[in-house]
Amino acid sequence: MLRKLRDIVLERNLFMKSTFFVNLKKGIRTVAAILILAATVSTVSPVTAQAKATDYTRDTEGWLEACQYVGKQMTKYKFSYGNGSRSTLEASIKNGRRSNCASYVSWCLQEFGVLKKGQTFFTRHGRIVKRFKSWRGKVEIIPINKRAGSANLKPGDIVGWKDFTHTNIYAGENAKGEKLWLDGGSAATRRGRVRRYYCADKKKTYSYLNKHVISFVIRIKEI
Repeated sequence: MLRKLRDIVLERNLFMKSTFFVNLKKGIRTVAAILILAATVSTVSPVTAQAKATDYTRDTEGWLEACQYVGKQMTKYKFSYGNGSRSTLEASIKNGRRSNCASYVSWCLQEFGVLKKGQTFFTRHGRIVKRFKSWRGKVEIIPINKRAGSANLKPGDIVGWKDFTHTNIYAGENAKGEKLWLDGGSAATRRGRVRRYYCADKKKTYSYLNKHVISFVIRIKEI
């Protein structure tokens, strides 16, 4: 009788141990699956997770935020300065990773929803050369014809220069009253054989611009 009781107790203990280890293995597999999923989610490309144009506030702050997002992507993906950029930021990340001042501003306008994806423009001799039919009433073109140092600009203005080929974005003034710019030209790159972008998302003074003449500004109406 005692032997039978010992056998029953032994069998029950063995069953409980085997059940414990089975459940432990299942738990380990579940935790491993969760960790793999978390790692996958954390490595999703920011291109696929980028903000939509409707996510930005429809004011100057939202517009400058969209411009800084584009600049951050150019730094993150080690864009170089030069011609041959693609018509969208996403296409350029996938192929080439090159930009210049006009591509940068065009991508900013696409990001904010003023231009459709793939629409671009550049400036030449103080004039706008656009690769699309119409601004669709979303901007105002304002003649300036003054040196930047004395021009009355509104934060968020897209500037077209008269005496050299360039376009960038006026971002307000610092505490010293110096003009600040968001710029996707060569000034936002590091010197070297390959000019890599590093500060296209930063508001900087670029004081050399003060002596140059602004031909016009493109002002987004809703901001």
